[in-house]
Amino acid sequence: MMNFRGFLYLQLILASYAKSRDIILDYFAFKNISRVAGFSCGKIENDHQVIKLFNDAGIPVSIKQLSSSIDVSRYLHTSYWNLGVFLDLQCSFADEIVRKLFYEASTNYMFDHLHQWLILGDNMNRTVHLLNDSTFSVITDVTIAVAKNDQYVLYDAYNHCKPCGSLLNITKLGAWTKNDGLKITLCTDKFSRRWNYHKTKVKVAGFVAFRPKNQNLEDYLRDHNNMYTDNFVKFLYSIMIHLQDVFNLKFEMKEIDYWDKNDTNGPVISGLRDNEFDLSYYPMILSDDRLKYANVLVQIMPLRTCFMFITVPSVKMNMNVIFRPFARNVWYMFLLLTIIIVSTLWIIFKLGKDDADTNTVLIIIAAVSQQGFPFNSNQIASRLAFLQTMIFGLLLYNCYAGAIVSARLNTPLNKMNDSLYSIVNSKMKLGASREKYLNVLMNSTLAEIQYFKRYWQAIPEKEKYYSVEDGIKAIMKPGFAYHTEPLKAYPLIERIFDNQMICRLTEVHWLRPSVLGVWSSRRNQFQEIAKIGLIRIITSGIRKRELIRWRPRKPYCDKDQQYVSSVTIHEALPIILVLIFGIILSVIVCFIEKIIFRILRAKEKKGKQ
Repeated sequence: MMNFRGFLYLQLILASYAKSRDIILDYFAFKNISRVAGFSCGKIENDHQVIKLFNDAGIPVSIKQLSSSIDVSRYLHTSYWNLGVFLDLQCSFADEIVRKLFYEASTNYMFDHLHQWLILGDNMNRTVHLLNDSTFSVITDVTIAVAKNDQYVLYDAYNHCKPCGSLLNITKLGAWTKNDGLKITLCTDKFSRRWNYHKTKVKVAGFVAFRPKNQNLEDYLRDHNNMYTDNFVKFLYSIMIHLQDVFNLKFEMKEIDYWDKNDTNGPVISGLRDNEFDLSYYPMILSDDRLKYANVLVQIMPLRTCFMFITVPSVKMNMNVIFRPFARNVWYMFLLLTIIIVSTLWIIFKLGKDDADTNTVLIIIAAVSQQGFPFNSNQIASRLAFLQTMIFGLLLYNCYAGAIVSARLNTPLNKMNDSLYSIVNSKMKLGASREKYLNVLMNSTLAEIQYFKRYWQAIPEKEKYYSVEDGIKAIMKPGFAYHTEPLKAYPLIERIFDNQMICRLTEVHWLRPSVLGVWSSRRNQFQEIAKIGLIRIITSGIRKRELIRWRPRKPYCDKDQQYVSSVTIHEALPIILVLIFGIILSVIVCFIEKIIFRILRAKEKKGKQ
């Protein structure tokens, strides 16, 4: 009789093990898990059967007997693929060993998206009592299967954020029977059914530098009147408010107003590193040092910084201005026609009775240049030739003058290359707004920035930094370049610059167009849901709309509007030099003539004597 009871008890145990093996395989096959690790009761025969069952299904599996000496962090470590983890609490495990397992799994953040847990038990209360949900989050994938008669009832367990006061949420997921297999009734996506955080408090911090003491922090972050102050945090705050509304969160806003000038990472990164807050509403540049202490959720805010200055016309004298109105072949044709006209007029004078052949060249030059010249001729042919020459000179003069004016109006500004090398070589006076990210920019290993860094550090400290208002006003005078973010400068430029100055505004980038990231502390429970929410905000167009609201437009340059400007000395100098050269040549020839005339007169006097 005793042997029969022992045999019956053994059969019940084997049936229970067989049922556990089947539900484990069915569940992980449904979850499309490629690797499985589990904790056994220590029965070697049963472990072999589980391994054989998974191997036949093409799923590698590793099984260890649960004990207090097991290295959980090493055994369940995974970095690149999902790992299924099963634990059968129907075994005779001591509660202390199970609690130690869950504690180490929580300490090593093994309730994340890379670990999918299946916990088998006979009693829901005992299972929940043993669970350690301190690091559970919206991405946690823990299923509790409770044995009930000849089936298992499956429950989905998660907690939004236990340290924030949230409670463990248990929802029926489905059921498993030997005959029907796994039946999942909760088919909605886990993020869709877990989106409501029920006003869970989230600590969010940012660096705010210019908030007036008499203005509330949130009112200041919504203020559009001074958009060029703290525009980083104002823009990202408007994005984070949408994130708060999407998931029914409650943000606990924190303000940081001090930043040590020698701290390249900043107090926001330090706070995220020390878990003083969960998220940041202050976007920052990505750097290797910062990535050691905090995580980037998404890159969301476009940013560029540049030196701004007014481009003035070239101050270099260009002798080509005299010949520029006509192409080379036009000048060749002009010389050829001049020779033909001179030759024709000379022949006419030679064949006629006029005694003007010695002045033929001067007559032609005077006619072409539209200058007066004493010309009298009784011959119709010579008069017609001279009239034709005057008309030719008139047309040539008008074409030349028109080309000069057109070339001057259409001469492009002498724009500088978008390079820090160019701005250093220009020898302009430089200034910048005092920003915390300048230290980060200086640490760049780019040769261009290192070249500029040596030049910048040589400038006296008192002459480097200007407020945005003073810097923009200083730009109005040529020869000064001011570095800031266009987001801060554009509203002032649009208000105080005229259209001609706006059209001559030139930008040379220090930080080329990039995108700042939204940061979070490592391993916090809101990291994944914030990332998903921000991606949805970007793809739905909310980010684009907020950019339009918070990012000032670039001042418009009306290129159709013409301006009358005086001819500068640099433009007139080539013509003045030609005039001076002619005067000097005339004086030299005059002196030569005088000397020759005196010599000839002296010889005449000696001949008479």
